[in-house]
Amino acid sequence: MEPTLHAVKEDELPAVKDWLEKFMPRSAKLYCTIRETLQGRWTGTTFCTLGWPNILAVGEMEAKPESPCYIYHSEPRTTSVFSPDPDHLEKLLMWPGFLDWSQPIIFQAVCSGCTPSILKLAKAKGGDCLVYANVINEARETELPPRPVPEGFYLSNLDPDLHTDYAISTWPHSRNHTDRYIRQLLRKFPSVGLFDKDGECIGLEIGNEYGAIGMLHVREEYRGRGLGKIITSQLAQKYFCDGLNVIAFVIKDNKPSRRMHTSCGFKEVGFADWVLYNNGSFEDLKKKMGYNGPTYGKLEEK
Repeated sequence: MEPTLHAVKEDELPAVKDWLEKFMPRSAKLYCTIRETLQGRWTGTTFCTLGWPNILAVGEMEAKPESPCYIYHSEPRTTSVFSPDPDHLEKLLMWPGFLDWSQPIIFQAVCSGCTPSILKLAKAKGGDCLVYANVINEARETELPPRPVPEGFYLSNLDPDLHTDYAISTWPHSRNHTDRYIRQLLRKFPSVGLFDKDGECIGLEIGNEYGAIGMLHVREEYRGRGLGKIITSQLAQKYFCDGLNVIAFVIKDNKPSRRMHTSCGFKEVGFADWVLYNNGSFEDLKKKMGYNGPTYGKLEEK
């Protein structure tokens, strides 16, 4: 019997999570998003499988319109997909109604082994892709002790009402509607702000819906003092308190960040890509998205 596309019901999420766990860390994005959904910290993402109950591939469907981040995840369409088998993955990617290949698509944190299938189908559809290669870093509690906060500074959770705008200003990948996304992250997930004695935020890092920590920033005049390591190690403790390992996606070419995470206690356990698909001008797409950040991805042309 030919497998079909199955819309996953809420009570079926544990079974999908168990299937994805077998392929960790390659399936980290989808596995952790489902984990956070089951924990009640994240809402709005819906999932589908190719085949049920015999799962062959998993993908994220369009965000629910009632989701606080609906417009952020739908303009352009964002998704993540995984299968250990390229044929099954391509069948999912081409399933009628799953993706609209006439429109831009952001594939988030897909296993680098899945990227060739995306590029193959993008080429067949007459589009191009920008590939942003990342390294998956993971740390356990025994490997990443908290680093002490130096005198004259203190730590605090970030406030969604007070610190969303500042977080947006420090994140080079902000685009249209990022305020809705970051505000929701600050409401639902662990975060750390490092403040000076006058209450000025001089560094931060935020947890997200796929179980990772990121958006690490330290103000330029405070760099070189190891404050980034302090922020990262302190945020990691919040995940350890929940019995979880901590994950961080680091741009592959960002050697200073890779060294910092390794020195903190992280291990590089795999590779994941952000893939931006478009069938037109990327410069025009960036303007439409309101994106003014770096275009460090490798262009895979048709």
